[in-house]
Parts: sequence; C-alpha cells; structure tokens
Amino acid sequence: MQLGIFAEINLFKSAFLTPHLNKQLSFIYFKNQTLFFVAKHPAFCQEFDYTRKGIIQTLRIYPDKFPNLSTLKDAKTFLSRNTQFSRPQETMLLHHQKIQTFKERSEGEFTNYCTDPELYEIFEHIRTNIKKLS
Repeated sequence: MQLGIFAEINLFKSAFLTPHLNKQLSFIYFKNQTLFFVAKHPAFCQEFDYTRKGIIQTLRIYPDKFPNLSTLKDAKTFLSRNTQFSRPQETMLLHHQKIQTFKERSEGEFTNYCTDPELYEIFEHIRTNIKKLS
C-alpha cells in the first residue's frame, strides 16, 4: 500500500502542482487520511491555505487515478525544520530592548557604477563593512 501512495503522490505532484510550488516543498506524505505538505518557506504555508480545498476536491474527483489519496479527509502544511531562509537574530540592547538583525549573505563583491564621488565613497564604505562581517 505504501508504494501505491508514493506513486499517487508523485503523480499528483507532476500533474497538478506548478514547478514553482514543487520547488517550495521538501516533501509530501500521507498519514491518517491527511495529506501533509512539508514546506521550505513560510510563504508557502500561507499560499497553501488558499489552495487546500481545491487540492482535496481535485483528488476526490479522480478516484480511479488516486485510489488512496481520494479518500483523504484533510490536507495540511507545515514548515520544515531544515529551512535555509534567513531568520532574524535578536540582539539585546540597553534597557532590555530587542532589535532584529540579519546575517549578511553578501561577500561585498559588486561593481560600483557611481560617478558622483560622494556616492562612490559611500558604496565603498558599505563594501568595506560587508567584508568585515563576512
């Protein structure tokens, strides 16, 4: 039975999910009459809320193609623990105020096209600071 469910999930992914949605998923699994979508990014979880009912209805319409999945009662999504998106880091300040900071992902490698000397120096200062953080 598990191999049949796996084949149905792959058929569903290839036939009904856009390439964009496929890239946003870590994997899909079926358990206790629920189809779980494990997302890579929190935006997919929000987008999924709009399409959840359509997914359930689509699978129920085609019981010949999806004999196991057509019996599902619900579809849910959650965020994978192994996400790669940048999460804010909290930094403690005086008086116990918290601010959010992000880890710099740039390496400071960019072309400075500014012809205005003042702006050129500002961008070079930014480049220097980025390289210090890397």
